[in-house]
Order: sequence, then C-alpha cells, then structure tokens
Amino acid sequence: MAKSPRYLTKSRFKSALECPTKLYYTRKEEIYANKSKQDKFLKALAEGGYQVGELAKYYHPNGHEVLSKREDKQLEETSELLQKQKVIIYEPAIKFENFFIRVDVLVKDGNNVELIEVKAKSFSFESEFYSEKGFISSSWRSYLYDIAFQNWVTKNVYPHWEITPYLMLADKNKRSSVSGMNQLFTIKKDQASNKSYKIDRDLESEILGDRLLTKVNVSKAIKMIYSGKDKAQKDKSNEDKKEFSSRLREYAEYYKNDEMFPVQVGSKCKKCEFKNDKEPSLRSGFEQCWKSLDPSFSLETDHIFKIWRFNKTKTQNLIDRGIYKMEDLYHSASLLDEASLKDRQFMQLEKMVTKSQEEFVDERLYEEIDQWQFPLHFIDFETSIVAIPFHINRSPYEQIAFQFSCHTFYEDGQIEHHEWIESERGAFPNYKFVKALKNILDKDNGTIFRYATHENSVLRQIREQMLKEPDSNFSDCIQWIDKVTEHWDKGEKIKGENNMVDMLKLVKEYYYHPRMKGSNSIKSVLPAIFYGSAYIKRRYSAPVGFGNNLKGEVLWKYDNKEKKPFDPYKILPDTYRTLDASKHNLLFKDARVQDGGAALAAFGKMQFMEMSAPEKSALVSALLQYCELDTLAMVMLYQHWISLKD
Repeated sequence: MAKSPRYLTKSRFKSALECPTKLYYTRKEEIYANKSKQDKFLKALAEGGYQVGELAKYYHPNGHEVLSKREDKQLEETSELLQKQKVIIYEPAIKFENFFIRVDVLVKDGNNVELIEVKAKSFSFESEFYSEKGFISSSWRSYLYDIAFQNWVTKNVYPHWEITPYLMLADKNKRSSVSGMNQLFTIKKDQASNKSYKIDRDLESEILGDRLLTKVNVSKAIKMIYSGKDKAQKDKSNEDKKEFSSRLREYAEYYKNDEMFPVQVGSKCKKCEFKNDKEPSLRSGFEQCWKSLDPSFSLETDHIFKIWRFNKTKTQNLIDRGIYKMEDLYHSASLLDEASLKDRQFMQLEKMVTKSQEEFVDERLYEEIDQWQFPLHFIDFETSIVAIPFHINRSPYEQIAFQFSCHTFYEDGQIEHHEWIESERGAFPNYKFVKALKNILDKDNGTIFRYATHENSVLRQIREQMLKEPDSNFSDCIQWIDKVTEHWDKGEKIKGENNMVDMLKLVKEYYYHPRMKGSNSIKSVLPAIFYGSAYIKRRYSAPVGFGNNLKGEVLWKYDNKEKKPFDPYKILPDTYRTLDASKHNLLFKDARVQDGGAALAAFGKMQFMEMSAPEKSALVSALLQYCELDTLAMVMLYQHWISLKD
C-alpha cells in the first residue's frame, strides 16, 4: 500500500513554529510518545471547540461541506465547488506544492474571497492581538500565524483572488439571548470514528439567538508577519529571522523527506509533548534531541528545566554556554552568582545534587498554625469555562463552578466530609454552588483553606455575576464571599475577616521535600509526604474511616517494583469496572479522573455527549472521588506538619 503524501498542514506548521525538529516526530505514533495526541479530542471537547466550529457554520448558512475522507477526493470536490460564482464551503481542501490545508469556512463571491479560521478562544477587542510596543502578542501568535499560512497557500493557488483573512472567535462582550445552546450541538458515538456530531434539529436563527462569535479581519497582522515586523529584532530567533515563504518551504521539504531538522535545544524544550516518561514501548523525542548534544543524557538527568520557576532567559543563557545539568550549575560559584537563584531554588538544587532526602520546615510555619481556629475547613473546586454559554444572559467563557469538596477537621481529630456536584446537562450551577458551600462553612468561624488562588478567584467571579442579576437578592451570599476572600481595590489588597488561608503559599514559604523536585502542586506534595511521613503511612495504610467516596479505601500502598509508595492519585478505583460495555455502549474505556484536566474533560463529556445513565453515573463517581482526594490531600499535609511538630 502506497504511503499517503507527507504534506505540511496547519497542525504540522503549528508544531514547526514551536520547534521545527518536532516535524520529524509527528505521524509516528507507533515509535514516539506524543502527549498532545492523547488528549487532543478531550481538550477540544471540554473547551467547546467542536461546538464553536459547528456554530460558525450556522452563521454562514447554505454552505457545502467537503466530507470526502481521501485527500484527492477532497481536492476534487473543492475544485468543483469553486467553479461557482458564489459559494460557501466548509472544510475546503487546497493544495500547493507540498502544502495542504483545510479551511474552516471559505466564502466566495466572484474573485472576492473570505478565509475564516474558527477558534474556540475568547476575544474582547482587536488591540489584544498586539503588545504595548506594537508587535504581535505572544498569546495570539500561533493563531495569527495559522491564518497567515492558510492565506499564503491559497494566494499561491489562486493569485487572482482578493482574499480577506478572518479569525472567528468567541466574543466575551456578547451575551446569549437563549438558553440551552450547548444542547444543540451534542456528540454521539460513531461506530467508525468513535465520535461524531449530532444536531438535534434544523437550527433557525431564532433558536440560536444573538451571535456569540465575532469575525475579526486580521489583514494587518498578516502583513506584519509577511514583512517580518511581527516581532522585535532583539527577540527574534534564527527561525524568526527567515523570510516567511522560505521558512515554509524549508519545513515542508524536511517533512516531505522525513528528515530531522537540525536540533536546536533550548528553554522551549521544557514543554515538549514528545517527552516520554510513561510509555516504555515508545521512544522519547525529547531525550533523542538532547542526546545529540550529550550522548549520556537521559530523562533521569537532573537538568535545569527541573528548577522551580527558573527564568526562561536564564535557562537559555546557561544552555547556550553548555550548562544544562544541575550538577554543573551547582559546582560553579560564578554561574550560581550569575543565576541569582532564590532561596527555594537553591535549596532544591542543593538537595537534588547532593541526593538529600531531608525535608525542610521553617519554624515560622508553626507560628502560622498556632493562629488557626478549629474546626479547620479544607476546600477544593472543580470548574469549567465554556465557549458556548449554557444559559440565557451568560457570556462565552464565564466561569462555571460545578463541584466542590470540603473536609472539616475538628480539634479532637474527628474528620467530616461534605461535597456537592451539578451533573444536570445545561444547568447553570454557580448560585446553587455558593449557597451549598455557604451552608457548610458559615456555621462557625473556623479557618478555611484553599490550595492556590483558584477558589478565591472563582468566588470573586461568581460575586460579580450575582451583582449583575437584576431581580435576585444575593446580598447574604455576597457578604459571605467578601468575608472569606481577598481582592484588590485601587492598589490595596482587601482581606475578609475570615479570609481563606492559601496552603500553596505556606508550602512555598515554609516547606520543601526533595521529592517535590521543581513543583509545589498538591499532586507533587502528596506523593512526597507519602514517601517520608511515618504518621501518614501508619494512618492511611489502613482503610479510610470517613468520607463519602474514599471511605474504606486504602490509600497508602507500597510499590515493590519502584521501591516507593504508590501515588494515591494513580490508584483511584476505576468506576467503570462494573459496567458491561456490550450493554451500555460506552463512549470511553474508563472514567478515571486523576488531575484537573481530566475533571474538566469529564464535565465536558456530561454536557456535550450522549451517554447512558450508568456511564454518566460512573463519571460523576469519578469526579467525586478525585475532588474528595484533593481536599483529603490538604488534610494529610496538615496532619504531616503537625506530626513533625510533635
């Protein structure tokens, strides 16, 4: 069987922009691990990306969709449609040399053509495309380069066309004039692809209500890209300095020939999706690149990427000088002085280089603890932001708080767990969420704990939503939110009388365990204390004696192979284990929720996908388990600190 042509497409061009060497690792799923490939669909689903794409088609009615699976047929079908004087085409295929694109929406009226790239990205005003100095903003760079690429390919094929390029975006200034829009674009299982769209009915303009997507002319930005004026000269990489068309042709040639672009390791490598630490049968592109610099390099190498919040510029400067191992940095006094490491960064560096497993606790932590008032409440929220609002009078990407967990720790050591979740499709849960949380936390003046700023931000955003409601009285809820949160007012931080304590801030200032490495996330802290805490081992190697979803579970288990305790997030029970796939037509293999991204995806599945009641119940159970573990992890951290004091 002949191999399909190796064209430079939109997605491959995006990868090349990040790092041209990535082109060599793409389309080789059987050889190289690819983290982005694993969750691409779920991410788009959770963010409402597919729904935005469908909505854009309804804003351009009576269009023709190119549905052919084969590339040659797509080109053929597109060519026939373009013979028309006036035509709207969804997903037309255009090929030039070794370039192949599918345009989201193409509108043709004679020689006047609109190229429309649809993105599930929030938009407020055109000026956000540009920095204060007039260059293209880094947050918009990949989107604008995407449409610039499409414009270039199309113009080369149809030079006589007058092309106007657009981005179609979710406009945060707009409000939905109807309810239940998310339910108009649901997804059901397809036997061939396991995913497909289902439109519930023929959608008329009155059903869709006022437009929520905005079409923005980006001709100015594209001209800047073509002229090389999109970025300050001092900030340009060697790739940025290349002429646009030359750059494209170079990428296309390397990809066509399946040759590796010259490796250029640097700070950008930190977020490489081809880093493999979980799939032993697959290679790591990240490791392969670094081995070209140092054959002894491995994923176990303690490299400077692992230093907590280490400046990108400093990282790149060290790499340019051949310093990328922590050990090399640690043993160079001049470089250490130049790097100007913060105390915490140096502590991490020293402990990793010296292989120390001794945790650090600043005595000031216990001064903080002495100020806390029982009962102690540990809370965690799961939230979502969706492009297509569920309810009338809501804007794209408004915060939706659909779940919380709360563990309450009493002075006598007793622990209670409370939880709340909204699983109804299309519901706007925020106000019920706050009322349920207030009913639990407003019974006493016990200290409330969050981990990071998320919970504070969510409550402040819901407060603003409540203030905008014309007829409802939320004064009690607003007063309570003011009581437990902090905010800035005219440059001054205003703290409520029972302002939540941020445990992440406490960790950053007063606590460090070498096994946390460069992360202060609770997902890193918990496995670290599991490794070293005698109290936690004794307490949680027995079944949990409280809670709703974890009661009876043994969370401290030893991995004999790795010679360390299992990460409790990795051993959460599979709530799908009792479901029979043949009976329930399951959309997914399991319902494991082990991080915030998976929780967001699970919520997206329930909102946008048709599934059986048992499968939905399994997802809800998985969400409840995960969120309960998040707040229990905070309890465990507190228990560990107290055990060290004793």
